[in-house]
This record gives sequence, structure tokens and C-alpha cells, in this order.
Amino acid sequence: MKEIRFNPINKYHKNPVGAVKNSDVISITINIVRNYVINELSIVIHQDFSNNCRIYNLSKIDELDEYNVYQTNFKIDEVGIYWYYFEFHDCYGKHFISASDSLDAIQTEDKPRCWQLSIHGLFSGKLNWFKGKVIYQIFPDRFYKGGNNQPKDYAIMHQDWYENPNYTPQDGVILNNDFFGGDLKGITQKLDYLKSLNVGVIYLNPIFTAYSNHKYDTADYLEIDPMFGTEADFVELCKTAEEKGIKIILDGVFNHTGSNSVYFNKYNTFSSVGAFQSKKSPYYHWYKFRSFPNSYECWWNFKSLPSLNQKNPEVVEFITGKDGVLNKWLNLGASGWRFDVIDELDDGFIKKIKEAVKTNNPENIMIGEVWEDASNKMAYHKRRSYFSGDQIDSVMNYPFRTAIIDYLMNNNYLGLRDKIRSIINNYPKHVLDSLMNILSTHDTVRLLTQLSSIDYHYLTKDEQANYVMSKEKYYSARQKLKMATAIQYTLPGVPSIFYGDEVGLQGFKDPFCRKCMPWDRFDDTILEWFIKLGKIRQNRVYIDGIYQEEICENGIFAFSRIKGNHKIVTIVNNSHYDYHYKLEKGFDLINEMKIEDQVTIVPKTALIILIS
Repeated sequence: MKEIRFNPINKYHKNPVGAVKNSDVISITINIVRNYVINELSIVIHQDFSNNCRIYNLSKIDELDEYNVYQTNFKIDEVGIYWYYFEFHDCYGKHFISASDSLDAIQTEDKPRCWQLSIHGLFSGKLNWFKGKVIYQIFPDRFYKGGNNQPKDYAIMHQDWYENPNYTPQDGVILNNDFFGGDLKGITQKLDYLKSLNVGVIYLNPIFTAYSNHKYDTADYLEIDPMFGTEADFVELCKTAEEKGIKIILDGVFNHTGSNSVYFNKYNTFSSVGAFQSKKSPYYHWYKFRSFPNSYECWWNFKSLPSLNQKNPEVVEFITGKDGVLNKWLNLGASGWRFDVIDELDDGFIKKIKEAVKTNNPENIMIGEVWEDASNKMAYHKRRSYFSGDQIDSVMNYPFRTAIIDYLMNNNYLGLRDKIRSIINNYPKHVLDSLMNILSTHDTVRLLTQLSSIDYHYLTKDEQANYVMSKEKYYSARQKLKMATAIQYTLPGVPSIFYGDEVGLQGFKDPFCRKCMPWDRFDDTILEWFIKLGKIRQNRVYIDGIYQEEICENGIFAFSRIKGNHKIVTIVNNSHYDYHYKLEKGFDLINEMKIEDQVTIVPKTALIILIS
């Protein structure tokens, strides 16, 4: 029997669960065994990076089984991060109640480890259209050829769709100037395929004019890259997608431009007078020169990516103004933005971006690229406030990705449980329900390859390019992929497919994770699995249903999502033995069959069961 019972993701102990709106009253309830003779019990709350401290006494309100029940209620008006622990006094002196890795309470005599308490303001806009969907991420050059593009003079065009992307440096530099011919028309032509996966959102990697194939070196924010088509092609894509119930999200790269751009024009490519060319350029103050022209601030010291001066009013107006970049593409059909390297963006700039995006349409979504827990992220010696309510709606959920992979590769089921608990505790529900749950992206190893136990760090680029997975490794990785995606599709948040993962596309990190979509080389077993998961996602519990832990032991990880009378349980067996799950009756959504009394989950498989 636990001597102290408290866990903040249990509504009984902390209400509301998760981050709390600054206008809400917080109720804290803790159970302590009766043989503890407590003279005084209090919760101690410290404001982040401040000496401000609040202390609230807890009163005994009840007795429950072997426990005394203590409770207090309070409200915190100021938005921010807070840290709390409990302390009590008995005849032996002062003691602390601290947080464990699992967020369960433990008694300590030393300096206590705190729980996080996130206080946020009002989130504008409703995102019910986004919740419950499936996201599909597309790297446009590698998806499908529609035939409406204009190759550039410098572009190296692959003749074989299944060639490896270029990975050999030229003069020590990877130029990223090789193309396969995928375009916006091609995406439009494949919308029915995406609909079969129950995709409701397409996230496009950058599509604006740029030198590279990846387009993170923007040359002109106001034009579609001719390699991908025209503005009319974009409008057609958005319109046709909308007719099929699919919305388009764009990639916003606003920390930096390309050096080869209208604005910087380092190579005299454009007719404009760029910042690199003259101090009299209208764009000169858009950048930060240390010593004109060759020394300037740039992203991670890449000279090809000069950083924008985000405090320059002209830059802010160009991006966020009434006739700015954001509004242009939203007005043409986009339904939101994913913001590249948002850690590099100034808080004030992000707020202006949000004002523009939400003024255009309150239902437009804003997703930030953050690789860590975004609720308490430190960047450049500053705590970021992404979830204050006046910045973004969601983030790319790398913490879940890491924990899921660790569970399947190392059987770290406790680590997965604890990470989920942590995110639920730290994130506002608005964010939690809208998380972009990824398992691979253009910046990571492909999911199937990641789950194959191959350490690419010991392989040369040539070896990575030509690697062929053995049948044994492939079948093992495929089973793990099914388990990973069963978790991904049923956790709080919105699952995101990186194009090709749903048909078994393999590849190590950039550029090998950016191979072309293998249209005539599908693994039908994997595709059928994703189609099943897509159908399951249509149940309303996945819009904003409550998360509840079920089982976490010996490699078995199970949880449920509950909304009203609807309950769906996900059970993953990463052990080496059969697991027998008892229930009165249910329906196996994977195998589409009724269950009575008990169901057996064999090793290295997952089941999703409708209980109600």
C-alpha cells in the first residue's frame, strides 16, 4: 500500500488535469495513510525564475479506507510556469512530498523534486475540424509527377524515379539541386489515394521559390516555385482537397531566407537590389550584418541562410501585414501553418504571426517545430511561452516519438508511460488534443528503418544509400511499425504520416529519408494496416476523449480513450509471451470481430478494442 497517494494527471488529485487556464480554480487532493500524525500540511508553489512563493494549507476533509484526505483550492492569475511540492510537519520535524519520474508522490527528507504547473491564457479559435483527423506530410519533389513544372537551368533532373537522391558533396558542399519532378498537380491527382487513408490534413514542406529541392532557403515568399507549378495549381489543389474534406497546411520558414533570394541576392540572380549588394537596398535592414557585406548573422552558421531581423517593422509587416505573406496564402486556400525552427523566432514576432493567422480565420491552425517538451523549453537562455495562449496551437510531438521508439526497441514501457503522463500534465488540453504526433519526418530516419535495429552511424553514405534490409529484419521492423502506429493513432493528438511510411518506404537520415514515393512498389500489408487505423480514427473518442491508463507491466502497454459512453482500449504486447485481456464483451476493431470474456494478444502485436 502506498503511504501517500497523489498524481496530477488523476482528476481526483488535481482538477483540472494538465495546464490550467488562469481564470480557473485549481483543486488539489492528496491521500496520506492515517498513521502519519500530521500537524500541518501545505503545498508550496514557486514561480519560474522568481523568488515569488505561494503557500496554501491543506485541510483534512474526509477519511477514505486507510487514508486521511486533504484538500485545498486556489487560483493563479499570472500566466507562466510554476513548480510545486508539499511539505508537512509531524512530531519529528519537517518532511517533503516530491514528484517521482512517474509523477506519483514520494516522501523525501532532502530538497524536493517539483511537479510542473502550467498556467495559460485564452486560446483563440476552435480546432474541432483538426482533432480526430490524420495528417499526411509531403515533400513535394518526391511525391508524384503531375507534369506541370518548369525545370531550372541549374537543376539536375533524375531520369529514374527510384534513384537515390544525390548525397555526394561538390567542393565540400551538398547543393541539394537534384530534382525528381514531383509537383502540386501530382498531389492533386493523388487526393483520392490520400482520402482512402482517411487523411484530413496535408502538410506540405516548403513550396515557395528557392534554389534547393527542400526549399528551406526561400528566394521569394510570394511565388510558388516553378519546379512545383503555379499559383493557379496551388489554388486548384486547395479547392479540390477541400471538396474531399482535406485541408492544406503550409511550411513557414520565417527565421531566415536563402542568400540566393530576392531579398539578399548574394549571387545577383534577381533584378532586385538585395541586402548583400548595397546598404541602400530596401532589404538591407532586413538582415543583421556584422561587417558588410560578408559577415552576417545566419542560421546555425550556414552562410546560405542569412537570418531575418525579426524586430524590423518592415519584416514583420511583410510577413504578418494585411497584404503580407501569411494572408496571401491563407486567402488562396491554406488552412494553417507549420513554423520551421520556431525556437529561433522572437516571442513578439510569434504573437504578431498569431494575430494575423487567427484574424484571417480563427480556425486556422498554427503548429511549431519543437523537438523537446514545448511547455518548458529553454532556448537561448530564455524560457519559451509557446502555450501561453497568444502564440501557437500545437507542436510536432517529438517526445512521444522518442518514447514510442524506445519502448519498442528497448522495451522501456515505463518510460513511455512516464512521458505520456508528463505531456498530459504539462500541456493545455487545447494543445494536447491538437498535437502533431509524428513517428518520422523529413528530418529523421524513416520509421521502418528506425525500427530495424540498424545503427546508421557506423555506415558510410555509400553503405546507407545501397543498404538492403534482410527479410528477417524487415518482418520484425514491420511488426514494430504496426505496434508503433497503433499507439500513435490512438494517443491524444493527431497522427501524422510521412509520405511513404504507409507503404514501407525505407531510408536513413537526409537525404535518404527523402526518397521518392514508391507508387508501384507498395507493401500492401502495411498499407492495409494504415487504412484500418484511418477508419478507427473516425470514432469520436479521438477528437478529445479522455486518456486513461490501463496496463503497464512486463512489456505490456495499454490505455483507453473515453468520451461519454464510448471507450476504446489500445493494447500493445512487446513481450515474448501471450497476454490475456479480460473483458465482459467488446469488438476487435483490427480484426473486425466480437469478443466475449477474454482476448489473447500474442507477442509483438497490437489490438484496438471497442468496449462500449
